[in-house]
Amino acid sequence: MPQITFATNNRQFHIELNDQVKNYFKNNNLSQRGNTGLFFKTAFVYSVVLVCYYLLVFVQPNNVILNFLLLAIFGVFLAFIGFNVMHDSCHGAFSNNSAVNDFFGYSLNFLGAESHYWRTKHNILHHTYTNVDGVDDDIFKPPFLRMSPNQPYNKFHKNQQKYMFLLYGISTLFWVFFMDFSKYFSNNIHTTALPKKTTKNHIVFWLTKLFYVSFYIALPIAMLGFTKFIIGYLFYNFVMGVVLSVVFQLAHVVEGAEYADAQETGILKIEEDWAIYQLKTTFDFCPDNKFLTWALGGLNFQVEHHLFPKVSHVHYPAIRKIVKETAANYGVKHNEFKTFGEAVRSHINMMNELGKNPNIKVA
Repeated sequence: MPQITFATNNRQFHIELNDQVKNYFKNNNLSQRGNTGLFFKTAFVYSVVLVCYYLLVFVQPNNVILNFLLLAIFGVFLAFIGFNVMHDSCHGAFSNNSAVNDFFGYSLNFLGAESHYWRTKHNILHHTYTNVDGVDDDIFKPPFLRMSPNQPYNKFHKNQQKYMFLLYGISTLFWVFFMDFSKYFSNNIHTTALPKKTTKNHIVFWLTKLFYVSFYIALPIAMLGFTKFIIGYLFYNFVMGVVLSVVFQLAHVVEGAEYADAQETGILKIEEDWAIYQLKTTFDFCPDNKFLTWALGGLNFQVEHHLFPKVSHVHYPAIRKIVKETAANYGVKHNEFKTFGEAVRSHINMMNELGKNPNIKVA
């Protein structure tokens, strides 16, 4: 793994921001973790998923439009499990009880992927070294997508803004059937070596894949036949993949986000404090849209999430006010898009620019 350091000579903004947020929870007698509303939301999204599964597999409505509507809802709410339950849990933000966090962290395994690898990939590599090429696996999608100006350029990248949504649509299948196995057998995530696997790691990995094949493939084929199964399976995975991919990309692969490069030398010194670097590489989007905030598990408050990953998303709207005020006092820009559409357009524009301009420069 490349050796990356952040400046430590000017941390006053970071220190004051931490103190302000800590005081907010203390003065309001609040836990930083999830609340009753989050627990009810968890029950709701799981209920919708299981009801859709039951209707599609066992009831089998004799109406094409209704079936595709149920499949779309199924795919969207599987993504909602990732946004609202798995994400907080794997960050240790769902509950004050670590056992509860571990249990609900397996929500990702319910979706067919390995939460053990995701914690390393996301919590450590992405959150610590956001948009750093050579470490941040979230922006490393070779050879088909160029998501950073520091990455190699290929001629077919000039059309990536046209085909990227197709790739987003198969990302969940790629994750379940390729990326997890690649990490398991190579014991690496991008340039970072994983710790030696324990017996528990082996057992959980193979039980996850067995459950996935049984629940999402074998049983539906047995009940529906292969043709109906494969049409539905590809459709809801496409919906889920696009929803998951787009939401996570809107925070970092957009116009105005900064990048760093640790690919060639393997040594990188970032000349600013870690917290300020997070603000330069991360965007909020549609922060005033209460429905999307609820549905996306607060992932539209990515600035706040990156600064305070162990705080549950239910607190992000309040935290945002503190972050914006403190950042303004220190002359640090708080990046955001006012609407979801604005963020999507910026992502498409950025991918278009990265695809058409091999020499693009990003501050």
